[in-house]
Amino acid sequence: MTTPIDAGAEAVAQALRRLEISEVFHNTLAPIVELPVLHGIFAEGAAGCTAVFAETFGLTLPVTFEHAIQHPSRDALAPCAGMISVIHLVTEWGARIVIAYDRMLLFRALDAMYGGDGRSVAPAAPRALTRLEQSVAEKLAKSILEQFRTRLAPFVSFDCVVERIEQDFDPAIFEKDRSELVAAQMRLGESEEWLVVAIPVRGLELAREQIATPHEEPPLELDPNWSRSLEQSVARTEVELVAVAAGPPMLLGEIASLQPGSLIEFDAELLEVVQIESDGEALFEGRLGQTKGNFSICVEAPLSPAADDESAEPRRRRG
Repeated sequence: MTTPIDAGAEAVAQALRRLEISEVFHNTLAPIVELPVLHGIFAEGAAGCTAVFAETFGLTLPVTFEHAIQHPSRDALAPCAGMISVIHLVTEWGARIVIAYDRMLLFRALDAMYGGDGRSVAPAAPRALTRLEQSVAEKLAKSILEQFRTRLAPFVSFDCVVERIEQDFDPAIFEKDRSELVAAQMRLGESEEWLVVAIPVRGLELAREQIATPHEEPPLELDPNWSRSLEQSVARTEVELVAVAAGPPMLLGEIASLQPGSLIEFDAELLEVVQIESDGEALFEGRLGQTKGNFSICVEAPLSPAADDESAEPRRRRG
């Protein structure tokens, strides 16, 4: 009986065998490091590192993706010489991922964890790391790797374990490793301190088909009835209309002396012409009259016509 784990391992093994066959045609394919989607993943991962440094270690340190190279292991890891490097084994690929960073990142993180700001840390003399420092160094590397693993997961998933920590990395330890790595180099802040994430090409090649073409959003389908429905909804909206008649001019003192029962005389002609307003905006002008015992207004002209209605003559209708 085949278990799900065995089936998954066999699927990866088959994919790797197909990859070995496709390497015959390697020269006809663009290097995977040149694929723009991969550069986008590295840039997003760098931004994720900025966030996790602040959230987990209390360290404010922008991380910026600069560039990526694709070379045999020793050449790809040459920029990591002298850095703290945490080597992770990916068993399903039979390969290793390397997270390397400047020693100052570790001491900045330690300073921030103990109440500092990580900015005024002086370079420490070369020495072996303490057990606490090694623990934080490994935690740093795991948090960095997770930013890239989760962003690669939709294309190719993998699990890895820490194999060892190199406190003063020497690329020569990969002398016999003939496989290729894609090494993404990221700048820490505005200094000359660097972070490198090196991922095996053979693992990324498993996702070439998915990351070769940028993801395109499906075209947005507009509802043909949308504009009609909007027009109907707007037309059904209830508004309050107010009829306003021009009153006689009065002094401010006369207005202040008005009391309940005071009389204001209106010119009869002024009451004939009124404006219809809504929310303080004048809409129409008309004449006041009576219909079936109720006051009514005969609309004569709009006061705020639409642009396409400005040339049209006003129509008379009963209000």
